[in-house]
Amino acid sequence: MVNISLDKTILVQIINVLALMFCLNYFLFRPLRKILRERAELLGRLSDRAAEAKRAIENSEAEKARLKAESLRQAMSLKKDLVARSRTQSQQLLTEAQEKALNQINESRVRLKHSAAAARTALTAEIQNLARNMAEKILGRNL
Repeated sequence: MVNISLDKTILVQIINVLALMFCLNYFLFRPLRKILRERAELLGRLSDRAAEAKRAIENSEAEKARLKAESLRQAMSLKKDLVARSRTQSQQLLTEAQEKALNQINESRVRLKHSAAAARTALTAEIQNLARNMAEKILGRNL
């Protein structure tokens, strides 16, 4: 059988190992765990910020799409209004132009009738003068 004796060297080795474990824990493992914990917290915060940014981008894209659809709807409505107004205005202008043309035609007819009547009157007077002159010449006397 193996005989194990506990002497001072084993006890010193156990104390050395425990002291080394304590020193390593205090100077190496605790700071390392602290750094790892801080890094994990930082990564968690960054992950949360990234998720918030992603949600903000999604919300802004949805808002952008909504605003685009709204502006397109408003533009179409405005276009319809402008087309309707322009049709109304062109119809009004056409009606006014037709009325103006009819008025000018009627005025021209009235002026033409007056001119024709004046010409008839003048011609009638001239015909009577000519007829009297012809009659005087043919008859040889003054009438």
